[in-house]
Formats: sequence, C-alpha cells, structure tokens
Amino acid sequence: MASHASSSTQSSPPLSSLADWTRQHICEAFESPTNELTLLALDSTFSRALKATVNGDPVDFDGFSRLIASMAEHAAPTGPKVDWVFADETPDDAGHRNGVVKGEYFIRDIFGKIPGTDQLIEIETRKQVVGRIESQTSETGVDSRRIVTLDATVSVEPVNRSNAP
Repeated sequence: MASHASSSTQSSPPLSSLADWTRQHICEAFESPTNELTLLALDSTFSRALKATVNGDPVDFDGFSRLIASMAEHAAPTGPKVDWVFADETPDDAGHRNGVVKGEYFIRDIFGKIPGTDQLIEIETRKQVVGRIESQTSETGVDSRRIVTLDATVSVEPVNRSNAP
C-alpha cells in the first residue's frame, strides 16, 4: 500500500527575508499603476496602526498614504520608479517573521511644483528608512508581515537633465 503525504503534514514555504519583503512591498506601493492598486499595496505593506515619522514629523497610516498617493499624481506616464541603494535586516527570528529593516532608495520619474508657482519640474526623492516589521498573526503558513513603525528621512532634489560637457 502506497503512503501519501497529506497536505497538512507539508510545511509551508519559508518566508522571504525581511529585506526582500521590504524591497518588493515598497516597490509595489510606489510603482502601482492606479490609485486602487496603490491602496491595496499600502494595506499589504503597512499596519493600519503605523507609527511613523517623516523628517521628524509624526504621521499615521492615512497621512502616509496621502504622501505616497500625491507622488503618483505628478508622475511620468510610466509612473514612479523605485531604485534601491541597499536594504539590510536584523531579524528577531529564523523564520523572518519579525525584525528591523534599514534601507535607502530613490523615487524617480516624479514631478513637483516649484514653490510659489504652478510650474512642475522633474524631481527625485531620496529616502533613508528604518522600519520595524511584525507578523500580524501567529499562523506560520500566512505571510501577515506589516511595517508597524517607520522613521524616514526624505530629501527632494531637482533632476538635472543637462547634457552639457
């Protein structure tokens, strides 16, 4: 008689590293082609009880969502692009369910208004972030990780497209 492994005895695939999870989810949040997909990406990335600061100013989930959505309003036709410089992690456990991620990335292909005018110029934002990721459930077969705290330092620079020698 042949023995068959039941699906309940099979182990769940391991979770991706915290750094890989972060890179994937941040790209999905900023690069989503529609507001609806951006909101879905934000829900799967950040806790609704998010405690964050941006350049030292406190911001909650709704405020953070508005910041990200405003970037998409003035994006290139292809949408914003995330370019990672690095993402490092310090997991609390071998299963990568909880821990801290530190990283740096640029958001490109966006436009911003020149203060005091309605003129748009191409800009890029540099984000240096430290975030705490925690699983929202203890079920090992479910990836319920969300960013629960985030400290972000953001700088905005105009893009210089000059090809002068």
